Amino acid sequence: MPVLDFKEIPEAHVANGMQDTFELFARDFLSFIGFKITSAPDRGADGGKDLIAEEIRFGVGGETTVRWLVSCKHTAKSGRSVSPQIESNITDRVAANKCDAFLGFYSTLPSSGLNNILEGLQCEQTVYDRERIEAKLLHSSSGLQIVERYFPVSLSSWKTNNPQPAQLFSDQGSLDCHVCNKNLLEQQDKGVITLWQPMKNGDYSKPDAFESIHWTCRGHCDHVLRNQKQELGLIDGWEDIADVMMPTVFVKWIISILNEQRAGVTYSDEAFDAMKHFLLVVFPYVSRHLSDQEKERIQSLTQIPSYLGGMGY
Repeated sequence: MPVLDFKEIPEAHVANGMQDTFELFARDFLSFIGFKITSAPDRGADGGKDLIAEEIRFGVGGETTVRWLVSCKHTAKSGRSVSPQIESNITDRVAANKCDAFLGFYSTLPSSGLNNILEGLQCEQTVYDRERIEAKLLHSSSGLQIVERYFPVSLSSWKTNNPQPAQLFSDQGSLDCHVCNKNLLEQQDKGVITLWQPMKNGDYSKPDAFESIHWTCRGHCDHVLRNQKQELGLIDGWEDIADVMMPTVFVKWIISILNEQRAGVTYSDEAFDAMKHFLLVVFPYVSRHLSDQEKERIQSLTQIPSYLGGMGY
């Protein structure tokens, strides 16, 4: 699903003082990816070009400068592709502006008819459509600065749904799997955290003491640890770490811990230190807004009666 909504950029044909924004965006984008802008956007007759950008290439024959005629077409509002009727006389325009190549900069896509024309050009050509532009911008801090200027609403939504840990501590710490030592915070699947308690008279209901707390990869590592602990007469309760990293669930955890301690549940020194480490390391990932996916997950979790009871409010 696209991240950037190009409709945030004002239309070029509406004379409200902002009609040059898409061309200015093209200038900043092309500068960002390494082009040198030699003819910037301006108003009035443009001679069939919106910008001229130079690219310096280095090869065995030395340094070569390629002059690109840049044509900006902002059709995101209508959603229409860029057709040959909109992008006409390309060869003549390239020659008239003493350029070597053609670059289409589009907020939608070229039509199949225009693609056929571009493929038949005698000069070099390329197109930056909305997806290619977005892919370049979202993978660097400099690109995100451009996004912040031209797509503030899209960026705000993207940050919410792609949360980064808050920079709260000089050392963010890690959650290393107790079996394979992988840092679970760097994995797509964050694994599980398991709280171990002694089994008393076959009672698996409410704990009165926690012997140890561990976090592991899901699957093999979790099974290895479970077999070790069960041989010691311990039983487990577990939670997805990714769930605990959701702000609402994290609050539920804190409230549950307080309620359990109020009720007399104890932690061994090892378990208590492990819990403190876990909460401190996870909290920077928690101090943020809920993503849209997490909102749906929370809604599904709160439909489970036992989960509702565990909220402790």
